[in-house]
Amino acid sequence: MISGRWLLLFATLAFALGEPASAQNATELAPKPELTPQQVVEYQLSVLQHNDEPTPDAGIEKAFRFASPANQRSTGPIAHFIEMVHGPGYAALLNAREAVVARIQIEEDEAKVLTRVLSAAGSEIYYVFLLSKQSEGDHADCWMTDGVIAFQNADEDPPKVGI
Repeated sequence: MISGRWLLLFATLAFALGEPASAQNATELAPKPELTPQQVVEYQLSVLQHNDEPTPDAGIEKAFRFASPANQRSTGPIAHFIEMVHGPGYAALLNAREAVVARIQIEEDEAKVLTRVLSAAGSEIYYVFLLSKQSEGDHADCWMTDGVIAFQNADEDPPKVGI
């Protein structure tokens, strides 16, 4: 059996090599040019699944790091962003049973990432993360989230939204 310490080491190495991250092994990840749109969204999904680790709403704060400057201006400050994520449109992301990337579409400096979330209450909800590669500032060449759109009708096929 693999010990927790070795498992954490393997998971950290896997993330460094481009594999999905969990909240436990990438808690201090920040935007950087090497991250793909998929990795950015997988990280955000993971930290939101473990929102209250190690402190209440730590996951939301970590996800906010990957909000584009324009998104942060419209949804911030962080206290407002936290309140918004706890609202009915996004609360299913918090402590979700499952959250996976279903499809990705990248066109030049814009990306759409379709995700499927199984909420803690057992509802299936789809979200489309809209990302752009930043062209200037502290995060030039980094993929960051401009917005997230929820689709809550699980009885129909996943939304197409250009993906």
